[in-house]
Amino acid sequence: MFVIKNIIFLVGMISVVSLTACSKADNNQLSRVGIENTEITVLEMEMHANYSNADPFENELLFCVSEDMETLDAEVSFQMDGESGIVEIKDRNADEILWSKIWDENVSDDTIIITLENLQKEKEYVVRFTGAKINYAVVKVSFDSDLVQKKARPSKQKFSL
Repeated sequence: MFVIKNIIFLVGMISVVSLTACSKADNNQLSRVGIENTEITVLEMEMHANYSNADPFENELLFCVSEDMETLDAEVSFQMDGESGIVEIKDRNADEILWSKIWDENVSDDTIIITLENLQKEKEYVVRFTGAKINYAVVKVSFDSDLVQKKARPSKQKFSL
């Protein structure tokens, strides 16, 4: 009888430990899912040699933020087959450069984490690529925030007389 009670007790303890371990694993999975389900805004430009007859040529994408932000982290990925390229993130109306980087010659894949500061919800921002003798280039800027929105068109400017 004593042996049977010990076996039942042991099986019960193993069950409790297993359930606790499964519960912790589920919680860890939930936190990873929560992180993975964070809204990410991606701005991406892919350009080929036929993109433009101009040399150097430019391409740009607009974005804005829905709230004022002291800092905003972004991941900038860049690939290029060409002579040179510059990627800038600017305040569209003030032409203030918030971040920029120049690459010379071919770049297979360069990824940089940057921090933009003092973004304001009433402003528009632009990611601009300028390249010379480009056969192929990809610029990808990823923001880990649902406060960043792509814009298809710039807002109309208000002019006062």
